[in-house]
Amino acid sequence: MQSVEYIVVGGGVVGTATAWNLASRGAEVTLLEAREFASGASGGPGRRGVRAGGRDLRELPLARRAQEIWPELETRLGASTHYRRNGMLSLYDVEIAGVLGWESLPARAQAQRAAGVACDIVDRERLDEMQPGIADDVRYALYTPNDGTADHPATTRAFAKAAVESGATVREHTGVARVVPGIDDSVVVHLTTDDRLRATRGVIIAANRSTPRLLSDSVGFSLPMWEKATQIAFVTAPPGFSLNHQISHTRRRLSVKTTDEGSVMLSGGRPGGWDPVTGVGTTAPDVLRATLADLAATLPELAGAEVLAVDNSRADTSTVDLIPVIDTVPGLNSVFIGTGWSGHGFALAPAVAEALTTWALTGERPESLRPFTLDRFRVACPT
Repeated sequence: MQSVEYIVVGGGVVGTATAWNLASRGAEVTLLEAREFASGASGGPGRRGVRAGGRDLRELPLARRAQEIWPELETRLGASTHYRRNGMLSLYDVEIAGVLGWESLPARAQAQRAAGVACDIVDRERLDEMQPGIADDVRYALYTPNDGTADHPATTRAFAKAAVESGATVREHTGVARVVPGIDDSVVVHLTTDDRLRATRGVIIAANRSTPRLLSDSVGFSLPMWEKATQIAFVTAPPGFSLNHQISHTRRRLSVKTTDEGSVMLSGGRPGGWDPVTGVGTTAPDVLRATLADLAATLPELAGAEVLAVDNSRADTSTVDLIPVIDTVPGLNSVFIGTGWSGHGFALAPAVAEALTTWALTGERPESLRPFTLDRFRVACPT
């Protein structure tokens, strides 16, 4: 049975980034992917947001660190991520109870700044200068200038390429059936081909929607999360229309970006149909209608825009508190997991991978990862 110091399971952005971080710091690493790199949630069309604005406060230290890493990634990886920093405007129109109304803006801005995330409260006059065409009922915006977007499949493959160049071994089309304790604190990884590999120092499972199944088969407990595929759409931009920044709306499930081809990408978290058994998604006409209605109410100039494409092919895992699980596995303290990204893990990936690598190499959990433990769900591993 072949032995290696670390095995990383999952060829999405977190797995490939972790393999690169480990290899770059001198560790012996094998990266396993059941299909091809970026074949799951880290793939698909369009661009992904790289944002810190509007996040759960527990994610802000990771988001701040990610904002520092993203601008230098292309140079460090030697491959393009197509990262573009254009800032994000989160729009507020009416005052409602909770954190979605505009009266909460000063508190939100204070919390983000305290975490090192730059932001400004924008009044209506300045908003018209920054992004003409916003609906008249919008009163304020929170501007996060260091937010941006990137190409998620390109970024994932760039991490994988850099991992190989740093000495990692990568194996696509290599599925994992289960992980079990080995001798001398090692972990044995059973492949779906009936072959086995031994990790002498640790295993990092970053297989997203496959992680709950793998842990259930390996140690007999289920994670409190579910799968969903967020539907996205692409529409034409009318002549003369320019989107200067990413746009989100605190009260509507809408995120608006532009693609490299010049179309307008619409997302925001509305799920289409998804079958977790077959892993096949189906687009939902009612979701598209709701998204287009929100677009017209937010950017009236785009009302009636031609729909170019709708996609619902990529699923993510979500937790009940909508923040990830990044922890060791009960009973297998040298097995680390990262899952439950709840639709917004891509932006955090460089910082998560860096922190996971430090934890795996030193045995000390970084402070930035402490909020994401399994014990917040009171999950118990059968003895």
